[in-house]
Amino acid sequence: MSDDELAAAAAVGDKEAFAVLVTRVSPGLLGYLRRMVADPQTAEDLAQETLLHAWKSLPDFGFRSSFRTWMFAIAHRRTIDHRRRRRDVPTVDDRFVDLADPAPLPAERAEQSSLVEALRQELASLPETSRAAWWLRESEGLSLDEISRVLQISTGSVRGHLQRSRRYLSIRLAPWRPGGPPGPSRGGPPDRTEQTSARSTTRGEERSRE
Repeated sequence: MSDDELAAAAAVGDKEAFAVLVTRVSPGLLGYLRRMVADPQTAEDLAQETLLHAWKSLPDFGFRSSFRTWMFAIAHRRTIDHRRRRRDVPTVDDRFVDLADPAPLPAERAEQSSLVEALRQELASLPETSRAAWWLRESEGLSLDEISRVLQISTGSVRGHLQRSRRYLSIRLAPWRPGGPPGPSRGGPPDRTEQTSARSTTRGEERSRE
């Protein structure tokens, strides 16, 4: 059964269907939340809150989007509520849990470990909306329309966030590409000019939505 078929069964009270659904979606949900809040325990709490809310709200879910899109939208609202309560503004000191490692050969481990750490730091320097859009697209595989539903912004805004994030990461991670330019020192933090540029490109757009 697909996720949406399981969700439809759960919507009419099938607890076993929802248990299977939770098993399927929990890794992606928790991975996303761990990248949006700094504390791993808080991410787990928000994941539980998200799934509980989904279970209670399924009877009213009209399936105007996929279950996964709806679930990530709930999770996104939970992170916003959390930040409002804690006044927790993302900074370059935020850190992510380890990204997926495809078990590289021993000779490649040191290089890939350095790349993963650099990617973690560069993602943490992105504005929150850009970070969320990048992760939902590159890790979870959501479409632009699905991401726009989750983040409640237009598809054009999603496309802009992705373009700027990809361009910024391409420049910052250039030293890890074969034959890439020397660029910044590997694993080092972004310089002030590049960090300011990455943030300022979205500031006007986010201000206009408010």
